[in-house]
Amino acid sequence: MRKNILKALPTFVFCGFIFTFMILWIVLPKESVSQQEKRELAKFPELNAETLTNGSFQKNLDTYLSDHTPARSFFVGLNADFALLSGRNGYNGISLHYDNENDKKGHYSDSDCIALGKDNYLFPKPAGGEFLEKNAEYIKEFAEDTDIPVFMSVIPSSGCINSDKLPLNHPDYQDNDKIDMVKNMVGDSLTFIDVRSLLKSKASDKQLYYRTDHHWTAAGAYECYSLFGQYLNYSPVSEDSFEKEVIDGFYGTSYARAAMWFVPPDTLELWHRKDQKENTVTVTLHDGPEMDRTEQGYFFRDKLNKDDKYEVYLDGNHPITRIVNDNVTGGKLFLVKDSYSHTIAPFLSQNFHEVVMIDLRYYHGSVSAMAEKEHADAVMILYSLTNLSEGNEIGSYLE
Repeated sequence: MRKNILKALPTFVFCGFIFTFMILWIVLPKESVSQQEKRELAKFPELNAETLTNGSFQKNLDTYLSDHTPARSFFVGLNADFALLSGRNGYNGISLHYDNENDKKGHYSDSDCIALGKDNYLFPKPAGGEFLEKNAEYIKEFAEDTDIPVFMSVIPSSGCINSDKLPLNHPDYQDNDKIDMVKNMVGDSLTFIDVRSLLKSKASDKQLYYRTDHHWTAAGAYECYSLFGQYLNYSPVSEDSFEKEVIDGFYGTSYARAAMWFVPPDTLELWHRKDQKENTVTVTLHDGPEMDRTEQGYFFRDKLNKDDKYEVYLDGNHPITRIVNDNVTGGKLFLVKDSYSHTIAPFLSQNFHEVVMIDLRYYHGSVSAMAEKEHADAVMILYSLTNLSEGNEIGSYLE
């Protein structure tokens, strides 16, 4: 009798486990957003004859059940920890080697790859290269077709600048080869500002990139702002002129994708001019007809209570963000950008009366026509290497 009970025990435990989770799944409230993973969770799929026959209902139902599993965050983190401890540094599709000849060209078979490096740095996969050459061609054509001075800079990834913190079995970042290619392709059509040696030289003394996020920090943005002054003909404001407000508890996009919940948070820094009031700066967010709104100051503090605290810088992405600094008497800069520019734009605004940020992922008008109409003094094209390599909006909308 006792032997029979012992034999049946695993079955009872397994069934009890399934039954318990079924009850929990039914009675527990369903969340709409995963705070740790920084994404919306799947909604219950639509059930009709079409979704039932084409198989989409079953597929979406599987996703829905997975997203709303009780203690999901715990099991996702446990899976990531197990992968790390078993020698697979980086869960969620991490690829720590080149899979084939195509991968050597920068095309990786896995999408969301995060690896844990030294000092709790989380490194996204190296940038691909699908659109890099085409985007460089479009930028060159844009610069040649406008009479406004055009400047460009490509921000290398944290894995390139902080290569000393990479795990031992991580592939090398090919940022230098890719940036050199862009630099050579655009040639003399514009002024290319190379920030690699500057960031590399400063990385040992300052944290220039977040550990848990793919963006650079305010300190990294400031270093490049100072360098840009040599080309854009302005004298950068000294670092001592700013008071740095420290915001604790920032978990970025790399943390959300890695699911290594043990990694400690980053801090955000908000740099305030000591000798100026921020109510002399207005930020207008252009999101379309009757959707524009204007705020005072560079920092949108309500975002500090949200999941993505990085949006404290200029409220995140908008088609057009217009910054007007009444402390500066002249100068208008058009900044064609990705989200890296949200931290450097407040610095550039210290030397330009107006900075007009244009995000081609959302703005689909003519940049050159707008810049000429508004008499811009210069156009700066500022992208991270990853977005320049993998985004196709430049070819579609930069004109």
